[in-house]
Amino acid sequence: MLLPLLALVFAGCTSAEESVCQELCIELVTNCEYAAYPSLESCQQGCAYSASEGVDVDAEAACILDAACDTFAIIECEHEYGLEAATETP
Repeated sequence: MLLPLLALVFAGCTSAEESVCQELCIELVTNCEYAAYPSLESCQQGCAYSASEGVDVDAEAACILDAACDTFAIIECEHEYGLEAATETP
């Protein structure tokens, strides 16, 4: 469903992106216990892949943290900032 890319292989990212991904994944996996994210590691791999594909992970993470575990708000964040938004052609 949301972020099916989580199972993809880890792509290199900067330490700033790693930090954002770590914060984002702690929110989704630990705090929200979101079923789409089976582990911190798989979430971080997906986040790193998203960053490598041009996703603004800072903006997406800020949106998701503001969503406060509201599933519908998290989905909206993915639509607005995730892979779908990054790969749209204008």
